[in-house]
Amino acid sequence: MSMRFRLIVAMAAMAGASANVVVDARLMAQDTPAELTGCLDVSVGPWVVETYEDRLHPRAGHESYRIPPRIRFGGPDDRRPSLTRIVVPEDDPAASHVRFAGAESDGDSLRMHLTDGFTGVSATLGRSGDGWTGTARSESDVIPYQMNARPVAMSPVDCESPLPVPGDESAPLGRVVELEGGQAITLGEPLSEQLETVALPPFDWTWVLPTRIAEMELTTPRNAVGVVGRARGLFGATDSIQVHTDPAGLVYSVRLLYVDPGARETLEERLRSQYGAPGTASGVPDVHIYRNPSTSLWLRPWASTRTEILLSDRRR
Repeated sequence: MSMRFRLIVAMAAMAGASANVVVDARLMAQDTPAELTGCLDVSVGPWVVETYEDRLHPRAGHESYRIPPRIRFGGPDDRRPSLTRIVVPEDDPAASHVRFAGAESDGDSLRMHLTDGFTGVSATLGRSGDGWTGTARSESDVIPYQMNARPVAMSPVDCESPLPVPGDESAPLGRVVELEGGQAITLGEPLSEQLETVALPPFDWTWVLPTRIAEMELTTPRNAVGVVGRARGLFGATDSIQVHTDPAGLVYSVRLLYVDPGARETLEERLRSQYGAPGTASGVPDVHIYRNPSTSLWLRPWASTRTEILLSDRRR
């Protein structure tokens, strides 16, 4: 072999090695999670059943669906480096059934899941100040299953600080959403037949496994409808109204959506004037929580500059 040929072969090998290093570096960068550190206190609202499946268990109150009041990020997961481990306090009831808990961040969005390998919860959240706000949903390895959802807010906290305590639950909350035209939607009562309603689109079932997230699209009946019209008074003026009913046809949750960027400030002022300061501190500046033994009201951001109110019956 000539000296020139050996030199060409050596240079080609070095180039190939350099290319492999670049490719390996890119792959490592893809597997490296955005930095998630420290502890978060977690506030949750009541469960809302998005779709009933009478044949299947567990129900919304099952321990498998519990979200602990505090979590800690524990570094990259051994099985999937793109995930950050979630550590549940050993003395929390959720610790006994959580076999896998992880989170992954992509800029201003966060997805986390806690599961015992068969059932659990998955939450999708967006940035709100220093914290996060979003929705958690129940999941199961048996499809179809009853889909339960609840609002979630998480705020950074000193890991050595005492665990959060329940806030004031004595707010004299109203349970009626008045509509333009004189009609109303009332928690605990049937939806008026005089109201015009529209079907909501079917949702995607999501199945979370310890090593991957698989999504399956299924057409499934829902117990929620959109109501044609706008709220007035305390909750005016809405751009969209969604109502959830139980199997008996009684309203147990009303979701009010607002597109106007200035709606949240207006609603905050109205609620403070009506009910005073929020009794439960979520730690997230844009999330306001009022509740009493029978009723829960969440005011929170929705889809960037938009706003959501979730009014729910807690006695179910």
